[in-house]
Amino acid sequence: MTQSIIFKITDYIERDLEWEKEECKKLGINFKSYKLKYSPAEEIINCVHDADIILVNMAKFTEKVIDSLSNTKVIIRHGIGYDNIDVQAATKNGIIFANEATASSEDVAEHAIMLIFETFKKKRIQNRILQDWIKTGKWSSEKIFPLYRLSGKTLGVVGCGNIGSRVFKKLSSFGIQLLVCDPYLHKRKFKRLDTKHVPFKKLLQSSDVITIHVPVTEETRGMFNSKAFALMKKSAILINTSRGPVVNTKDLIQALEEGQISGVGMDVFEDEPPPPDFPLLKMDNAILTPHIAWYSEEGGWDIRHMIMKDVQSILNGKLPRYVVNPEVLGSPNLRLKI
Repeated sequence: MTQSIIFKITDYIERDLEWEKEECKKLGINFKSYKLKYSPAEEIINCVHDADIILVNMAKFTEKVIDSLSNTKVIIRHGIGYDNIDVQAATKNGIIFANEATASSEDVAEHAIMLIFETFKKKRIQNRILQDWIKTGKWSSEKIFPLYRLSGKTLGVVGCGNIGSRVFKKLSSFGIQLLVCDPYLHKRKFKRLDTKHVPFKKLLQSSDVITIHVPVTEETRGMFNSKAFALMKKSAILINTSRGPVVNTKDLIQALEEGQISGVGMDVFEDEPPPPDFPLLKMDNAILTPHIAWYSEEGGWDIRHMIMKDVQSILNGKLPRYVVNPEVLGSPNLRLKI
């Protein structure tokens, strides 16, 4: 691939892209960025149709958009999840689609653990008790009853890849039993973690805390629904830092209202942002954060370096590190000359 290529960014979360601009100048790349996060397909097409490499964060790359990319060889997703990308359309057009599969893994794992403790220890109710104590001068634990210790409990990890395995390792010294449900995890990884796969149903029935770390697929979409909540302990809490559509929101709200489960900690939502009248915003047993688990200054720079390394690989006729659609590599339509 020649150096005279066009690299375009559809939308970004960084404060500025001056570093990327300088890196592209060193490489002789024609670089341009946009803010197309909420833009319609026609505007996205108009801006990036001629790009060789496209970096996308949250802009929607539908089949219509991807079919219009007459020159594009590679699309890179800024992050791990890619439910805003029509991967099949990319494959059909001979376009390699890659993500940054290890981006922010440390940060999301830390955030999940924060939510586990805040939800399990009923942080919102503690805040209310403190305000009542300040207002009345009378201390009482009545509103928080019952409150349990985490030590001796069972934590279920659904999906034990880059993030789930970090949560597993970090909590392995907390005196809790750890269960893993991940039918796609390699045996070597289970061996390194000194654990084994547990069926989903058993994990639901056995866990006091369940933390979700799976992508959105046809298999995982809505996997936490009324049937799943009915199998969980009434004292159990659910943590989701993966993707909102993995949890059926309507069923979750009902499960919390009817006491089928004890609490939820969420950084992601089925509809983002959640509406102003979102019921969970008013529930004491729900700890909500604004889809920010991925963020840290260190993690932000990690992913910027990862992306530019992938761009350099593409310039050298090599693959980006994490190709989501490897089946395209055998296609006669493949556009990247490797």
